[in-house]
Amino acid sequence: MDFAVLNITDTRLSAKWDVSIRIPYDLPGRYICLQGDFQASFMYKDVTLATSSPQKYKDLQHGEPQVLKVSAGVSGEDIGGLIVKDITEDMKEKKEVRFGTRFYLTDCREKTTGTMRYACDDVTLRFEPGSEMKAALFGKNPRCVYY
Repeated sequence: MDFAVLNITDTRLSAKWDVSIRIPYDLPGRYICLQGDFQASFMYKDVTLATSSPQKYKDLQHGEPQVLKVSAGVSGEDIGGLIVKDITEDMKEKKEVRFGTRFYLTDCREKTTGTMRYACDDVTLRFEPGSEMKAALFGKNPRCVYY
């Protein structure tokens, strides 16, 4: 996951998340459709900050791990000032910020319709030295579980 701050003040944040999600070899075809819709939400302290627009994916292969990529952005009008203040404090004091991710894929299990929902562990994004605008994953990749 990458996080880029486009603009920040004490009460407003404009930012963009880019995430790549590795789909394990045993999910395509058996649980999730080989083609369908994919959507992700980005969270801070259990508050949803941004949700990507639904995106189509296609050509997943049976028995092969694959990567899906998605982006989402947030503008200052979308989130409350208190959340922005907390994020800003994390950025300035800790030089890192933690975000959670939820994602949704088209469900292909027998006799089901809709989406399969996954929640991922929070990840720590650390800001590049000398930058308060761009952060990248620090530490282990998150684990995601179906819920």
